[in-house]
Amino acid sequence: MDTDVAGREPLVVDERKVRLAGAFALSHSAERVRSAVVAAHHRFDGRPIRGFVPIFVERIAKEDLRRSASWH
Repeated sequence: MDTDVAGREPLVVDERKVRLAGAFALSHSAERVRSAVVAAHHRFDGRPIRGFVPIFVERIAKEDLRRSASWH
């Protein structure tokens, strides 16, 4: 695994939390957004290729948040 990618991953995922918290501020609490991002990130635990994980995490969390916003 590329240590540079692995080292940056937590920072990039944290940036996704902030970005999505802003995007979904009207429909979800910051804690709900954080929970969605963490859950999406855990889906990739143990996977060897990490380069695109933050992108996938954002997409999965965004879909989860959109879906749950439509229920409110």
